[in-house]
Amino acid sequence: MNMKSKSNTTLVFALLMLGLACQKEAKTLGEFTFINDFESQFGYNPNVALGKSHSGRAFFKLDANTEFSPAFIHQFKTIANRGFSKVKFTAYVLMPDPNNLGALVIQVWDPSNQPIKVEQKNFTAKEAGTNRWVELSLELPLAGLYTPENQIRCFVHNPGFQNYYVDDFTVEFVQ
Repeated sequence: MNMKSKSNTTLVFALLMLGLACQKEAKTLGEFTFINDFESQFGYNPNVALGKSHSGRAFFKLDANTEFSPAFIHQFKTIANRGFSKVKFTAYVLMPDPNNLGALVIQVWDPSNQPIKVEQKNFTAKEAGTNRWVELSLELPLAGLYTPENQIRCFVHNPGFQNYYVDDFTVEFVQ
């Protein structure tokens, strides 16, 4: 086998492995699905760290000074001109202490900046487990809530100001 043939074989093998790796990580996303994996926030947000995240390298650290994760906040009109039947918020959480607790939160606010609907799912490390990434999700039906001027907010609440980690937020709007 000559040198050119070896390098072509190596290149084909490398491209095949890269394609398989990307295929493994690929996820079919709908037109109205929004993701925050925190990768682009490293270096800009002091609570975004690099390490053993759920995916990629970056994750968000909740701590004694941080009550809320970054939030997905948009008026419905900036998402689409048509209504949706529900919204689904998913996040991965890693809790190192068996006493960790928190909540996934979805809120809808009216134009006068008043909450008109709040849905919350509490979680604890005792239920979900410690020192491993756990997927948590919450859904909110949007019947009667979806008007162009209303605002949607999705975030993780850290009411105990405890140390734990979040990654891979997904906000999906369903027709």
